[in-house]
Amino acid sequence: MLDQLPNIAFDPLLPIGWIVALGAVMFLAALAAGLGKLRSYFLRLIAGLFIILALLNPQTVIEDRTPLQDVVLVIKDESQSMELGGRAEAANTTYKTLIEKLNADPSIDVATSYIRPDSDGTRLAASLIDGLGNLPAARLAGVIAITDGQVHDLPENPETLLPQGVPFHSLIIGEENARDRRISAIVAPKFGLVGEQAEFELRVDDPGFEGQRANIEIKLNGETKARFPAIIGNRISIPIEIERRGQNTVELTVRPAEGELTLNNNVFVAEISGIRDSMRVLLVTGEPHNGGRSWRNLLKSDPAVELVQFTILTNPRVKNTNARQSELSLIAFPTRQLFEEKLEEFDLIIFDQFRRRFAPSRSGRSSPILSPIYLQNVAQYVEDGGALLIATGPAFAETESIYRSPLAAVLPTRPTGETTNEAFRPKLNNKGRRHPITSSFSGKEDQNWGEWFRIIDNKPISGDVLMEGPGAAPLLVIDKIGEGRVAMLMSDQAWLWSKGFDGGGPYSEMFRRTAHWLMGEPDLDAEKLTAKTENGVLAIERRTLEDGAQRVVVEKPDGTKETVRLSKTAEGIYRGSLKSSGQGAYRLSSGEVSAISAIGTLNPKEFTKLQPTTEILAPLAEGTGGGLFPTGLTGNVPDIRRIKSNKTAQAENWIGLIAHEDYAVTASKRTPLAPGWLFFILAMLAMGGAWLREGK
Repeated sequence: MLDQLPNIAFDPLLPIGWIVALGAVMFLAALAAGLGKLRSYFLRLIAGLFIILALLNPQTVIEDRTPLQDVVLVIKDESQSMELGGRAEAANTTYKTLIEKLNADPSIDVATSYIRPDSDGTRLAASLIDGLGNLPAARLAGVIAITDGQVHDLPENPETLLPQGVPFHSLIIGEENARDRRISAIVAPKFGLVGEQAEFELRVDDPGFEGQRANIEIKLNGETKARFPAIIGNRISIPIEIERRGQNTVELTVRPAEGELTLNNNVFVAEISGIRDSMRVLLVTGEPHNGGRSWRNLLKSDPAVELVQFTILTNPRVKNTNARQSELSLIAFPTRQLFEEKLEEFDLIIFDQFRRRFAPSRSGRSSPILSPIYLQNVAQYVEDGGALLIATGPAFAETESIYRSPLAAVLPTRPTGETTNEAFRPKLNNKGRRHPITSSFSGKEDQNWGEWFRIIDNKPISGDVLMEGPGAAPLLVIDKIGEGRVAMLMSDQAWLWSKGFDGGGPYSEMFRRTAHWLMGEPDLDAEKLTAKTENGVLAIERRTLEDGAQRVVVEKPDGTKETVRLSKTAEGIYRGSLKSSGQGAYRLSSGEVSAISAIGTLNPKEFTKLQPTTEILAPLAEGTGGGLFPTGLTGNVPDIRRIKSNKTAQAENWIGLIAHEDYAVTASKRTPLAPGWLFFILAMLAMGGAWLREGK
């Protein structure tokens, strides 16, 4: 609609400065006349005003005006929490109804903005700022948000997000009494010492069910460690022992309740980095030999290693001496203290060419240097998670072999009773070229690795053979026994590499990696499953010693499962990918190995709290004069009313939007208010009247 409204404008005949100066002179002249008691001063002033009007040249302006629409910004929440409990359908219905009501008013123009899923939660403030970016602030009638009220990015003074006087309204979607049980960590340490306990503090929340019991399950690195009940609403402290160096994944799960909105927040996942302040190693050398110092030098080269070493200096059976057991080492061999009282304090035990030896006692009868009880303790130490390295020598094939002891229960290979004495170059077999302990040396064994001259013939019982000698004889055998690990080197010639004989070999690095594998270094595990997020895609890698097709079962954050087939990319390495379907923790499993990864964050803010609420948005609505309207799942929309600025913008059943009544001028026409000569005639008449008055 076009409006034609008259207006007054001026088109000065002289520069405005000259007119102002002339007016000032006339005013002063009239004032002087008044002070001089001239009775015509008023008429003189009137004459001057007419002259000024004539010079200003007043015009009548008629404008064609087009009313401008006020703008209403509608923000629709499409975050992940809006997909729960029927909220998405209700939000769509509400949005459609609201747009229809706004479009029914021709004075309103509707602009829209959306809250998209984000790893930092529901970012309403960011969507509000983006939506307002291209809108005219002078014509902004209000903002209406369709959301569940769970917002995570409001500033301390949220009312500053909108121009002064513009109201913010929100339609709150969702059932007020919807149930959601969740578990959250109050304290979740990021670091911990390996072998020591890290304290987690957590709480289970289930609004309306405080004081009841809920069952909690704890998993460490994919393995269930404990299950116990907890009181809902109470703070719980849980000690968790750090198993290994590097990343340890802790999963805290609360059993779901019937009718929950989602199970995504029933799990809290944390990654805690295991750190070794030092590694305690016990090295027991059965007799002096050329390789003994090489083992010591290797271990002492690592400043993190705390080494305890004992060497049996003489063998009474060979030397035909009468030395007692206490005289077989430089200092007394504290067998009871080492193998009974403090055995669990060691991270790694090494038996270097150790044999079952006997020494005369004070009674004249022979007794073993290490009794079967102590060796049984070592076997149990391995079963319980300890690490054992056996560096064999010729004695392993003889009657004094430690295989003929309780230690045999944890050894992955047994002697045949024979020893091969011939020159050979150690080789990696297929598993050795795949296993992380030795895979980095693959292809290098042909580069003049030095020769060895003895191998103890053996027959593996379990585990994996990584290196071989002549005739594919097992040379380096490793195995996982119970909770622990064992490695056996079937030769006493490794020290030749450390001396550089015949070109030497990777002595230090290979046996350092072996020691770290024994102590549970996760990066050296042969059977390993990992996943990383790359641009919303889950990149999966499976490392294995086995051949054949590899499949990984992926459990998504919403509980659905999908099987991914992996392709071989290198020896022992298989890769695949899966497009993400939302933020949260993804659980992967393949055979006996499992892993957990996250898209976004492990514990998304979006699922921290899920009940619809007006509490978070109240400061924004109250600070701008707007209102909050819980609509449940009905899809109902309050009435829309246009109001003047600075008037109440909301009531229980209506939403107020500011009517700015702005317009645009499309055309204008100017005509003189009066002819210029008329103002001069009126000025002359006023001056004539002044002359006549003075003449009297």
